Amino acid sequence: MVPIKDRSFRFGNTKFMLIEVGKAQIKKAVTDSATGSTYFDTAQATLDS
Repeated sequence: MVPIKDRSFRFGNTKFMLIEVGKAQIKKAVTDSATGSTYFDTAQATLDS
């Protein structure tokens, strides 16, 4: 785990950023094997209480 700016952390090729209390955004770098291009796959996470 590597802390980086803006309340975010990086795990390998995945970035985890705290948006607000109980909410986060996860971005993972994905390489398309057919074209070789790289893009971010983005998801949202919400804490259930």
